[in-house]
Amino acid sequence: MTLQHLIPALALCPLAACSPGPGTAIPETRSERQMLGLMEKFDRWDYNGDGELSSKEINVGIIGIQGTSKAVTYKAADVVKYYDKNGDKTVSLREAQAGYYSTTQDGAAPLPQRGKVQ
Repeated sequence: MTLQHLIPALALCPLAACSPGPGTAIPETRSERQMLGLMEKFDRWDYNGDGELSSKEINVGIIGIQGTSKAVTYKAADVVKYYDKNGDKTVSLREAQAGYYSTTQDGAAPLPQRGKVQ
């Protein structure tokens, strides 16, 4: 974390201490659980903290889950191609959420799927 990131974070500490907390954030449906998983993965893979996932960050994330039950066969390029709607070659959380939401609509293109890793 750089100094420019640290100052706002420190400024929020007193507010967070007074906050009652996030409340209940328990996903109730399969879609809500998947959206929560998407947000958690997004947060884990956004290594530089800029709020965008680059192909490089996605590749590092994919490599990090190889050999686990969460391993995937899709490529970073597939993820960017599916979610990147503004053409900047990155995926914002808003784009990821919108892309995931669109899959619940009739006639939607399928998400890049986790496949069996050989």
